[in-house]
This record gives sequence, structure tokens and C-alpha cells, in this order.
Amino acid sequence: MILKSRIFQGARLALMGLAAIACSPSVEEAPREATLEPDPPHQCDFCERLNEPTEPFRIYGDTYYVGTAMISSVLIASDDGLVLVNGGMTQTAQQIADNIKTLGFSLSELKLIVNTHAHFDHAGGIAALARATGATVATSTRGAEALEQGRPTEDDPQRGLEDNVFPVVPEVRVVADGGTVSAGGIDLTAHYTPAHTPGSVAWTWRSCEDGECLDVVFADSFSTRSAPEFRFTDAEGRIENFRSAIATVAALPCDILLAPSPLSFGVKEKLAARAENPEPNPFIDPAACRTYAEAATAGLDKRIAEEQAAQ
Repeated sequence: MILKSRIFQGARLALMGLAAIACSPSVEEAPREATLEPDPPHQCDFCERLNEPTEPFRIYGDTYYVGTAMISSVLIASDDGLVLVNGGMTQTAQQIADNIKTLGFSLSELKLIVNTHAHFDHAGGIAALARATGATVATSTRGAEALEQGRPTEDDPQRGLEDNVFPVVPEVRVVADGGTVSAGGIDLTAHYTPAHTPGSVAWTWRSCEDGECLDVVFADSFSTRSAPEFRFTDAEGRIENFRSAIATVAALPCDILLAPSPLSFGVKEKLAARAENPEPNPFIDPAACRTYAEAATAGLDKRIAEEQAAQ
């Protein structure tokens, strides 16, 4: 009887062990596929043009372009996860997800989304992408304020534009000026550049290829586009802050410049040059941040002159 009891207990334990194995996730099991449920498409006269698709491509090393022909989104990939910079419009989220898949990555591996500024064309898709993946969303102090209310802050130059709204991102991690946020072994540093918006931030990281590591800068826009009644020269300190933000970008270690608009860092021209001759990589330009800053200064000076002339 004792022998039979022990045999029975042994069989029972074996069955329990098999059941536990069956119920626990296998290390070889494929990761859960993220299901994207996009928010309703943003409506504007030029939205279709902004959302014009383009093929994703490698910029350098672990850094890839996954945005549209008119709105930049950039993916940084490691074996331990993915990081996304900017989320386009609400209707861009699906394109970003598709582009990530086209490159051979899984959307479910997205761990972190960072934002350069909270306007509908660069933050609209963030909420859906974060819902689908559980990714952390991070930006500056004022940028987080805008993301969590689904529209620009009161002192944003584009606050008066009624169509500049986007889905609320309920929980946003604030990264201090000069602070670092990490995911999947990827480290990004925030550099506050309050110019295009009060919450604008440039993001920097290192990207490596064939043993050579370069400094990548995703600078924010320095566009002075605003609501009709807004004047940059009305608020004390705003022009000084704008110039300081430009100087911040100009001084960054910068081998590769990226920005919210692919037009502003010559994506089309660089891809054409790469098609003719892939070496040297046309995206590598140590003078790019200084050139970008010079164009920003010219644009700001023009806007100041226009406001002064209209007085």
C-alpha cells in the first residue's frame, strides 16, 4: 500500500509539473503581438499631404526612419527593445507600426516613446502607440503638460489654432533638462529648447555601426508659425529664450541631424545621393546642427522684423 501510494504521489507530482510547464510562458514563445487601435484621423486641409507614406530606411547603425514623407518619426532598435521619437498624427500611427514591421521589428517590443513637441502632427499618434504597447511616454516638463491635456499650453504660439488638438496621453514621464531616459539599453538625453513651443526638447543619443559610434541629434523645429494674433515680441524673455534654444542645438555634439520635418534635414536629397553612392553616408554631417541653427536664426530675425513693421 505504501509503495502504491508513493507511485500515485509521484505520478501526481509529474502531472502537476507538466501542467505548470504548459501554463508557464516558454522562453521560445514569440512575444505578444501588439494590437494597434488608432484614434480617429485628424482633419485638416493639408493632412492627406502630411500623411503621404514613404518606405522606412536605416539612417545609421541602430537608427531608422519610420515616419511619412512629410512628418519624421525615428526608431532606435536594440536586442532588448525599441525606442520611438515622435508619433505623427493620429492617422500616422498605423503607418509607423507598419514601417516598424517592414524593417523586421515587432511593435510589441516598443518600450519608450519620446516627443520633441506636443502638436497634432508630431504627438497625435502617441496615445494609440502607447496603448498598444504599454510603452512609457517621456518629454519635457511643459511638453508633458501639453500631452496630458491633449492640446498646446496656454503660452504656446499655436494655442489659438483650433485644430491643434490630439488624443490625451494620460501618464507622461518628465525628463529634466540634461537628464537621461533609458529603455532596451538605449540612452537618450533631453536638451530643453523652448522656441517653437514652451516644451520643445532636442533628444540626443549615440548610434554605432561597424565599430564607429556617432552622435545623433533629433532637434526640434524652430519654425515661428503661430496663431494669427500671436506675437513673439510681446512676451518678455521669449526672444532671448528662442535664441538660447538655437544656441543649445548649435553647440551639441552632432554627427547626424534629424528633425520633425524631413524637408528640414534634406531626407529626399540624401536618399537620392545614397542611391547613387552609398559611401560616404550622406546623413553624416558634423556641420549640420550649426547650419540648422543658422537657418533658425534667420527665420527668427525675419519674424521679429515682420512684427516690428506691423506695429
